[in-house]
Amino acid sequence: MEEARRFLRKVFSDTELVRVLLEKSRHRTIPAHQRIIEEGKFVRSVPLVIEGRIKVMHPYDVDKEIMLCYIDPGESCALSIGAGVTEQKSIIYADTETETKFLSMPIDVLSDLIFSHTQMTTFILSHIHKRFMDLFSYIDSIVFQKMDERLLQHLKRKAEYPKSDVLHVTHQQLAKELGTAREVVSRLLKHLEQSGKIVSQRSSTIFLKDL
Repeated sequence: MEEARRFLRKVFSDTELVRVLLEKSRHRTIPAHQRIIEEGKFVRSVPLVIEGRIKVMHPYDVDKEIMLCYIDPGESCALSIGAGVTEQKSIIYADTETETKFLSMPIDVLSDLIFSHTQMTTFILSHIHKRFMDLFSYIDSIVFQKMDERLLQHLKRKAEYPKSDVLHVTHQQLAKELGTAREVVSRLLKHLEQSGKIVSQRSSTIFLKDL
């Protein structure tokens, strides 16, 4: 609880807002690769990440999906907040990328805080703006970047938190996140390795050079 209190005071200066969040939210620690938001279901609570990282995915076909964004410390999920407040089913799902500590904020509490506390309103609007920028960046990458450039950029994003030049990730996982075939990823990783940008091992370990 004290860890959450210190964290919230860094995010919000409004002491009453911090008090309500601490009183009404649930402090959770979830291992890596666990589902915390379900696609196709109503959103009852949303995470405010304290430590760790959450990956947001969008299924867009029977067997296809794409990674939309990461939720890092100090951030929440704008898409889930929007779905929860408007009582719509979620169009995304979210998994923990690493072990993650977060406050699980009930939607009814969050809805009240949005209208009663300016700092929460600003917090939500800033996240909506950030996700729009993420979307524009994603569109740009599809239109203007080759798949090998997208793959390298994606690897660098994965290495941002926790900061490391060594990734333990399978070709299938990368393909899923980029919305392409595993064979395409395997071929491009081999090309990136030949060009000296990564070192790939059979144990699903990728070493990024000159980050």
